[in-house]
Amino acid sequence: MGTKKISRLCQSVLPPGFEQVTRLGPEIQQFLEQNLPESVNQAVTVLTVNQHEIVIAANSPMVVNYLRLHSSEIAQQLRETFQLEQALKFRTVPDSLLKIDQNQTLRAPRAVSAESITAIRRNAQWIEDEELKAALLSLAESLKAD
Repeated sequence: MGTKKISRLCQSVLPPGFEQVTRLGPEIQQFLEQNLPESVNQAVTVLTVNQHEIVIAANSPMVVNYLRLHSSEIAQQLRETFQLEQALKFRTVPDSLLKIDQNQTLRAPRAVSAESITAIRRNAQWIEDEELKAALLSLAESLKAD
C-alpha cells in the first residue's frame, strides 16, 4: 500500500519528459566522451538535462573556457545527433564533487543510544496515523543494540 502512495507522489512531482531526460543524460555523456579531445573528455560530466538547458560541468576553469569557446559546435552536434534545442551551460565543479570514488570505505555508523530509542518509542505513541506509528516503532526496534 505504501508503494502505491509513493509512486503516485513521484508521478505528481516529476517534471514533464522526465524519462526522456534520464535517458538522455548518459547518452550525452557518452557522446561527449567520444567526441571531445581526450584531455578534455575526462574532465567533463553532464549534470542536468531539462527542457530548457543542458548543464555540463568540468573540473577546471580552463576546460570550461574550452567548452565555452566551442559551445556553438557542441550545440550543433547535439542538435544533429539528439534533436535537442536546449541552451548549453557550463559550470566549474571540483573533481571531488563530480566523480564519487566507489572504492572509498565509509566509517561504521554510530550506535544509537538507549535513551534515543526510548524517546522514539515514547513519541510514537502520540502519533495518530497508525502506519506512521508502526513505522516509528519498527525503526526503534531495528535500532536496538545487538
